[in-house]
Amino acid sequence: MIESLIFTEQRLFPRLLDVLLTLIAWLGFCWLIASGLVVAIKHDPFMGVRPFYTTLSTLSVYLLVACTISLALILWAKYNQLRFRVERRQRRPGLEDHEVAASFNITPELAQAMSRAQVFTLAHYDTGAIDRVWLAKMLAENQDSLVSKKEIHA
Repeated sequence: MIESLIFTEQRLFPRLLDVLLTLIAWLGFCWLIASGLVVAIKHDPFMGVRPFYTTLSTLSVYLLVACTISLALILWAKYNQLRFRVERRQRRPGLEDHEVAASFNITPELAQAMSRAQVFTLAHYDTGAIDRVWLAKMLAENQDSLVSKKEIHA
């Protein structure tokens, strides 16, 4: 499967923040392990390798818990990929020009011109109704004729 399971933001600041927080977490983890070993060795310096085995058993428990959580996360992501791979929702059909015109309270000709336009600007009244429409670039039936900055009052 080509798709990634985890999507992260690719901008610089979030990546640097992730790296910094991960580095702080690893440094804290190493400090806790090292300080535990130092305390164990200082407490009884003639214990031999027993503190290392204790630390190794603690690390193995940590590793087991981390692997279990990772496996659960991967299984949950795979389950959701399988569950949502088929889009079950139906796309609603587009509105006709007369329906758009009735919805915005404009003429059907203006709605048709707006649907053909590449770029247009709307001006509204205080009530929210459309006041005017500026069609910056409008595609005509043939590609050669472009109308630039045509103002239409609604």
